[in-house]
Amino acid sequence: MTEPSSTAARHASLLACAILAAVLLLALPSRAPAQGCTMCRETAAMQKDRALTALQRGIGVLAVPPLAIASGVVWLVWKRRNRFANE
Repeated sequence: MTEPSSTAARHASLLACAILAAVLLLALPSRAPAQGCTMCRETAAMQKDRALTALQRGIGVLAVPPLAIASGVVWLVWKRRNRFANE
């Protein structure tokens, strides 16, 4: 069994890591440069403002499922990291 102080320290450390990750995420630039696909860049440049906004929102929506899956995997690994440590 763990002592209450070590559990509290672990929770404090986890909270500090979460806060640091949030700060780093918020510090990232809001617009990252694209990879430079010429056809995509030219097509997007010819669009009107409304279509360009829809394209940018669509890219954001398409990013949600992979990020959710990756976050779920990281959470499962974190939760079960010490499962076999006592054996």
